[in-house]
Amino acid sequence: MFSPVVGYSTQGIQGGKLNCVALQFADVGDDDGMASLANLSTTGLTAGQYDTMSTDAPCIMIFDGISNYDYYFYISDAYDAEANEVTAWADTNGDATDVAKVIGTGFWLRIPDGTCNTGTLTESGEVSSAATTTIDIAVGLTLAGNPYPTAMNMSKITTTGLTAGQYDTMSTDAPCIMIFDGVSNYDYYFYISDAYDAEDNEVTAWADTNGDAVTSNIAEVGKAFWARSATAGKLTFSL
Repeated sequence: MFSPVVGYSTQGIQGGKLNCVALQFADVGDDDGMASLANLSTTGLTAGQYDTMSTDAPCIMIFDGISNYDYYFYISDAYDAEANEVTAWADTNGDATDVAKVIGTGFWLRIPDGTCNTGTLTESGEVSSAATTTIDIAVGLTLAGNPYPTAMNMSKITTTGLTAGQYDTMSTDAPCIMIFDGVSNYDYYFYISDAYDAEDNEVTAWADTNGDAVTSNIAEVGKAFWARSATAGKLTFSL
């Protein structure tokens, strides 16, 4: 369910690096929760050219759930549906894209060296008014993200179909959320049945690498993360 309220969020992006981003706002009038890449606007980014876009253009990389990515490039000589030359996110054929993904989809935003020192990425559209939003998790890796324009407490991310692991073997048998630190490393959180809460009670929860249940706002606004699981299931975000 989506409200008639139109919102937006803006986050900083770094040149010469990978930025891990999530789609959060549905297209206006879309009740299915689909978000178009066309709703992403930028400041501080230099658009590339079609002929050299693989090296000089900002690039959105959307994981296909197996081992490959779909690529979309920000170029100044894309062609729209009327064959007008426009600055837009384009597919590998140079056509301005209207591809849409469900909110909560994560993607990598790759900024080549020299195209941006610092800039911003702004997402806009309709805000979800649903109390919960569910994201499908595949076997293996899923690039997912916070579907709400507010930081999400880890205790409000519940699971369906995912089997909790054990602390002693969590690195191999537990569902895991991996949050990119913006440089080259990840923070890891494991779904285990023998985590310890603040009162030293043993609980099933998302835990840090010490086995302590995590209740802080880990899923930031506009940010994506890897979800790794041995079984298919769902993550449900609750406001």
